[in-house]
Order: sequence, then C-alpha cells, then structure tokens
Amino acid sequence: MIRVLLRIGYRRWAALLLIVLAFSSLGCARGDWTTDTLTLVDVTGTWEGPFRVDGSTHLERTARWVLQQKGGKVRGEALAVDGASVGSIEGLVNGETFSWRLTGPFIAVATLGYTSSRLFRGEGSVNSDEMSGRADGPGVHALFFCVG
Repeated sequence: MIRVLLRIGYRRWAALLLIVLAFSSLGCARGDWTTDTLTLVDVTGTWEGPFRVDGSTHLERTARWVLQQKGGKVRGEALAVDGASVGSIEGLVNGETFSWRLTGPFIAVATLGYTSSRLFRGEGSVNSDEMSGRADGPGVHALFFCVG
C-alpha cells in the first residue's frame, strides 16, 4: 500500500479520494429524510372532534375514532355518537402526517344519501394530542379537527 501511495503521490491520491467521495455522496442528496422515514407521532387511542362538510349543506357531525398503531401502520374503527361502529379505518403515519382510508358511511345522513358503505380518504397533521386535516369521498369534502 505504501509503495502504491509513493508511486501515485500523496497529492494525487488525496485528489482521487476526494473525487470518489464526491461521486458517492451524490446519491445521498435528498430533502428532509427525518420526516420521510420516521414515525414521529403515535395516534393510538380515541380521537373525537367535529367534521365539517363543505358545500351547500354545511353539515357538522361529531366523529369518534378508536385507533391502534403498530409501527407506521394504523387500524381502527369509526364510532357514531351512540358508540355503534360505522366504519373501519386503515392508515399510515409518516412523520407527523396520518393518511387514512375509511370504509363506511362516515357521516350518515339519510336525506343526502350518505348511509351506504363508501370509501373515504383523508390526511391529517398530528401535533401532540391534536389532529386536523381534510377528508374526501363521494359527495363529501370535509375539514376535521380531533383531540386525542
């Protein structure tokens, strides 16, 4: 190894090493990797709060979710005010964001046709024991705010 260094010369060796390091670090240039790879929040527990439906109806309903998180995966159920199950929830936590999919009536209002089983998607920003975000589904575009 010493003979190789003497043959190439220390300066050339250092220059080659710097070039190799520069090219190998190009694959590492990304955005904020911590929020993309870490689960920074735990949404396990009961979340309750208002869901406000956008549009001409201006409905507001209180929803209650009971969630269980394992790693970044979340499963749970949506409950009506009387405690009856109205849907199942599956989702992922990525950083401080909870992306979810709910299968069920979400906001059951028979006069608007929201009583059948439907698929809704949403995303919420979680900060300690508060979550807020948007939900979208057939006929529903809602804002929500929950406290855990």
